[in-house]
Amino acid sequence: MRDLNRLRAEAETLASELPEFSVLTRQQATAHPGGAPRQRAGHGEDFWQYRGRTPEDSANAIDWRRSATGDELFIREHELQTARQMEIWVDPSSGFDWTSIKGGLTKAEEARIILTALAYQFCAEGDRARVLGGGKGAFNTGQVIQKSLEAFDHPNRSDVPSVPERDSSIVIIASDFYSNMDDMARAISSAASDGASGMLLQICDPMEVEFPFSGRVKFRRPGSTLSRIFGRTEDLKDTYEARFKKRQDAVRALAARIGWGFETHILGNTRRPLAFRMMQDLAGAGAPR
Repeated sequence: MRDLNRLRAEAETLASELPEFSVLTRQQATAHPGGAPRQRAGHGEDFWQYRGRTPEDSANAIDWRRSATGDELFIREHELQTARQMEIWVDPSSGFDWTSIKGGLTKAEEARIILTALAYQFCAEGDRARVLGGGKGAFNTGQVIQKSLEAFDHPNRSDVPSVPERDSSIVIIASDFYSNMDDMARAISSAASDGASGMLLQICDPMEVEFPFSGRVKFRRPGSTLSRIFGRTEDLKDTYEARFKKRQDAVRALAARIGWGFETHILGNTRRPLAFRMMQDLAGAGAPR
């Protein structure tokens, strides 16, 4: 039985350790003069940029003060300030909901903590978040942690990410990416097809990374009765590590191909540095200010 109270408490703790997205987006805008956090013109109070007048613009839209400095007519554009939406997805497979650490969190539970904490910070200034395939609508900041944790247990969740809503701004996919890579790549590419920013987060168990086996060992697939016994497992270490790296490189290449970020996390490692790096990456891609 999953301890939702523990997951909620740890997600709230992580969220409290993170900065506001607005702080990071302002830093990004300062580091890149002329940039704007929303990266889009729209209805709002904050100035974004000037642009030249087009035939479609009315005379009322002209900024006469700016235009008086030269021969060209300028339009004063404002930054888009409508609510944006983050979509989060955690691999529901039995293999991801596993840990080698006695009494420890599974990879899926670790992912839920990290993603709900990020979603909470994203929603803190009026934006929304939703669990892909969770059977619920979008949540605001007062609901996002509890409701997201509940939505992750929706019984009909697919083993690959579903297509986000068209107004989504950011998509975060968490998995170990050990499943069929072709199916996963198609699903993720589809999720990115409307131009949303995104992040792929690979979470691994320490045993999967280190392969600390020797002698005769029986391996069993989580959530399945399938098992196999290997002798002299120490002789498999080099082959295993090469295959592990090849799969990780494939996920990294997929993220680069669709213009998303990629991070990897090992159970037991501190979450805050990882979550902060993810926030920086997402803020640079246009998270809310």
